[in-house]
Amino acid sequence: MRRNLWTKAGVFGSMSMAFGSLLWSQKKTESDQVHPSPYELKLVQVLFRHGARTPLKSIPDVMEVQWVPVLLEPPAHTHINYVVTDLHGGPRPPSPVEESYRRNMLTGGTFPGQLTTVGMQQLYELGKRLRRRYIEETAFLGPTFTPAEVYHRWAESSTLPDIAADLQSIQNALGIAAHQHVDFILIRDDMVARETHGLPCPPVLDTWRDTVEQRAVDMMFHIYEPSKRENLQLCVGPLLHTLLFNIDEKLQGTSSEPNRKLFLYSAHDTTLIPCLMALGIFDMKWPPYAADITLELHQHRQTNESFIKVSYLGQDHLLPGCSGVYCPLQEFKQALSAYSLSSELYQSLCNGTEGVTKP
Repeated sequence: MRRNLWTKAGVFGSMSMAFGSLLWSQKKTESDQVHPSPYELKLVQVLFRHGARTPLKSIPDVMEVQWVPVLLEPPAHTHINYVVTDLHGGPRPPSPVEESYRRNMLTGGTFPGQLTTVGMQQLYELGKRLRRRYIEETAFLGPTFTPAEVYHRWAESSTLPDIAADLQSIQNALGIAAHQHVDFILIRDDMVARETHGLPCPPVLDTWRDTVEQRAVDMMFHIYEPSKRENLQLCVGPLLHTLLFNIDEKLQGTSSEPNRKLFLYSAHDTTLIPCLMALGIFDMKWPPYAADITLELHQHRQTNESFIKVSYLGQDHLLPGCSGVYCPLQEFKQALSAYSLSSELYQSLCNGTEGVTKP
């Protein structure tokens, strides 16, 4: 997530105002009281994509649109007081990615990669869904935000013949000069940003839209397909290890924050896609703005056995290698064992040490 004023206010403000700052009334249906769930919710971890934003780069040599500052005005209901710090509460750290974007300006006077009003509202709606699920329906969390309960962290951050042929065709159709560097991910990023904000696209893209969508996904899949184990390990291995570590700490009672119930990780589409691949539930569709993967830790009330339930875009999923939607913890760990990577093994793999792909 880009470290700038409205991104932080938009992401955390939108999520917080919708999720945890208003009083609520617990609603139990008669069915809930008569047939309580055999599972008790213990921990929730949510990995979610940012909302709609300005494009990272405009498609070169095509019709420009006006990315004017009014598109970035935060809705009043997402305002929140906040301070940006490092992970240890110290001064705000430098952000090389954000600084690189601020070296350029889009037509209209805004910077690339900035969360827009539409994006802030999308995250507000995600926050409302999480609030409804974990406060109003289950009373899992308290009615107001407390750091002891909720942890939140932001992320910083064409070799296939058929794809190359299609890219050459669309460059010719759009009139993009041969020396301009473009790919389907870049074209899709600009196209979707325009469509989401009601801004015009080059008419020729109407006939190419489905191809752009599919080829962008094909490019990501080519890089991170599960058979290329090390690529997935390097991309999301440490994140998966962190999610599993949080689960173990909760169950063992060893966390320095014993009252913590919810972890929120703000990430990018390019993080969600390999995560979905590692989980075995990628549907070959690009994650929409504000998409979320949610992991719930449950304990059976009678046996105390631990289970993990995974949902994507609000829908529960049966993971490969799991015997049910409520996946026994050991089955879940086994399903991720090929990709989860500790920080030590991550460093070894990056340094090219042999024989370290086994977690």
